[in-house]
Amino acid sequence: MSKKLLSKQARSKQTLNKTRRANHQPNNTLPIISEAIEVVRYSNECRGIATHAGKTVFVRNALQGEQVQVSIEATHKRYDEAVATEIIQSSIDRVTPVCPYYGQCGGCDLQHLNPSKAPSIKQELVLEMLKRSANAIPAHIEDPILSKPTGYRRSARIGINQRQRDGALLTGFRRRQSAKLLDIDHCPVLDSRLDTLFNELHKGLADLDGIRNITEVLVSLGDIDGSLRFRLVKPASAEMKQRLIDIAQTLKLSAWIEENNHGSIPLSSNANLSFSADGETQLSFEPGDFLQVNAEINRAMIARAKEWLVADSDAILLDLFCGLGNFSLPLARHFKQVIGIEGSAEMVKRATQNAATNKISNASFFCADLSQPIKETAWYRQSKPDLVLLDPPRTGAAELLPQLLPLKPKKFLYIACNPAALARDTQTLVDAGYQLTRFCVLDMFPNTSHIESMALFEAKK
Repeated sequence: MSKKLLSKQARSKQTLNKTRRANHQPNNTLPIISEAIEVVRYSNECRGIATHAGKTVFVRNALQGEQVQVSIEATHKRYDEAVATEIIQSSIDRVTPVCPYYGQCGGCDLQHLNPSKAPSIKQELVLEMLKRSANAIPAHIEDPILSKPTGYRRSARIGINQRQRDGALLTGFRRRQSAKLLDIDHCPVLDSRLDTLFNELHKGLADLDGIRNITEVLVSLGDIDGSLRFRLVKPASAEMKQRLIDIAQTLKLSAWIEENNHGSIPLSSNANLSFSADGETQLSFEPGDFLQVNAEINRAMIARAKEWLVADSDAILLDLFCGLGNFSLPLARHFKQVIGIEGSAEMVKRATQNAATNKISNASFFCADLSQPIKETAWYRQSKPDLVLLDPPRTGAAELLPQLLPLKPKKFLYIACNPAALARDTQTLVDAGYQLTRFCVLDMFPNTSHIESMALFEAKK
């Protein structure tokens, strides 16, 4: 190796080490807090916030009002991150986690909080963020839409791996703060139809050759039928295919495979994968399609959207990020016209098929990348919507909203999965002359810090 290259690498290493020292101390030099500290409020991620030696400490597994002993996990210039290792004085809202893997599994992070208390805490967090970031206070705050705390999840990605040292099969979710897989035998937040899923995976796959070729299984449940889609990095053997079919049939599900990202291929009979969006509209899907994971909350969310938006039968609704028609088609029955826009051509096809199946003729769907300029698209030039429904990804709609404002809709209904993005986009709408009139949180993901909410903006008269 040349001296020039060695010198360059040494300089890079020195720079990296300086950056690490400035921003994040190594574990062996982390400060120790020997005394108990008091948690005074919650962060936006529902971690406890305390102060020690004049510095803010974000504490996971801690509730407001508690006195806790903590272990520092990371230290930064202005704040530290810690975990509560001992609860000296417990909150009345603390409960025993329902899952034996809690704390190890990276899925749920709020099972120590009474699930009946969580929605009101989340509501206050979002309202505070809206007030602080956009000086917006909803005219009407609706009651949170509540969910049962367990057995609610109808879709999930479950990792599959084979341990290197002994060849043992692992099925489960990623460990907390790790990329490694945690082997589990049950998950209480999954739909009860999946109670024996992990045991069946172990029974069917543990002695199978080529198990490392299977990386995950995607579970997707409809109201009656459901599917298991196994992701493979190499083509499946005949024996492997039969094992996958047997596992799915035992669980009364259909078996699918996805090989090298080439789409879903059914192995067993193509089941009727569908769900009712509102008791009247039946939506079909395929494994891999985006579904709101909580069917109960999804139906209630659609009902509330209908309540907030329906004013007269002559209105035109523009539904952006429409997916397979989750909002578009149930709402189309109440409006003159619905226009749905989605970035996936496959989902646009599915939405169009769902419209035909439900004999809905006043809904049309178009494919467009909504992160790009849209003013030259035909559907935009022809649109004169009275109402706009937005269900954006976590990044929100910062680039999209300024393009929609010239259409001058009467109302925007914003479905938010990220409070920070909602707060930022609320400022845009408020600056454009819209008022935040109605707001609520959705308990879409009980036992987690994830916050879903709905916000209705109306043009000032």
